[in-house]
Amino acid sequence: MRKYCGGGTNSRARLAGIALMALGVLALLLFVPYWVWTSVLAVLLISVGFLVWRFS
Repeated sequence: MRKYCGGGTNSRARLAGIALMALGVLALLLFVPYWVWTSVLAVLLISVGFLVWRFS
């Protein structure tokens, strides 16, 4: 049913999405107290990772 509804699974893209989200969370936890731009980068990484994971 999934392949007919356009929800096929792509394991590489899913892993890349999870890795981007994890990298974003790690950057958010480590660098927020020091630099504002890294928090923006972390939120961007989490968002892109979620989109890749969700729509792959």
